[in-house]
Amino acid sequence: MKYIIPIIFIVFTANTHAGIFFKIANDNSTYSTFIVKGQENMEIQTHLMIKRMKDNYFNISNVDTNFYQITINRGTVLFNNKIIVYELIPTFNDRFKHVVWITEDNVIVRKEVYDLKGKLMFSYGYVDELPHIKQGHKSRKRTVDNNICSEIGEFIGFKVIGCRYLDEDTKHVVYSDGLNKFSIFIDEGAEEKINKKKVVLGNYVYRKSIGHNVYTAVGLIPFDTMDRVIKYINSKEEVNETND
Repeated sequence: MKYIIPIIFIVFTANTHAGIFFKIANDNSTYSTFIVKGQENMEIQTHLMIKRMKDNYFNISNVDTNFYQITINRGTVLFNNKIIVYELIPTFNDRFKHVVWITEDNVIVRKEVYDLKGKLMFSYGYVDELPHIKQGHKSRKRTVDNNICSEIGEFIGFKVIGCRYLDEDTKHVVYSDGLNKFSIFIDEGAEEKINKKKVVLGNYVYRKSIGHNVYTAVGLIPFDTMDRVIKYINSKEEVNETND
């Protein structure tokens, strides 16, 4: 049964934090929009979703120009700060478009992500002032299991930045090209045959069965690319099994 998720407006108040808005695609047709001011009383799932989506910094030097056409606009002023606007359009139809507003210190003021059809997947930005963000920001460390990482390599510019077992039957691999990123979950020994695709909370989600494994891709790449990376990982696993 199909159901409609209504657009929701949620405001959390805490005067010590700058307000930030989020607009997130719930599915193929509806959005949730909310404004956050502080995180003291935030519902835990909302907090985790925001933490995964929101980045504090953007450095254009981390973007591989082989995969993006980059347009730069330096004429914007926001919150009394000079703003640089980057529009990053994928060179090939294998990843999503980003528009990023940053200060001269690389602090993200606003960000939008669009899929290949021009659909807004999610956006966020400050609504009243910029927060005081300390420099020297470090990226969140991810768990790396070298036994898994050694089996799976780079895929069309996407590097493996995390890999681990969630349990004895499920692997989790995280890819990123410095801008778009996605996860692959590998459920080994699954009996159910699955092939599904949908949009969930600002992400593409694609599930596919190959042999006795079920692969689930979640993140910011098109379904066709998800299918290609799943087949790539499966082929690598088949080679490793043969060598064993």
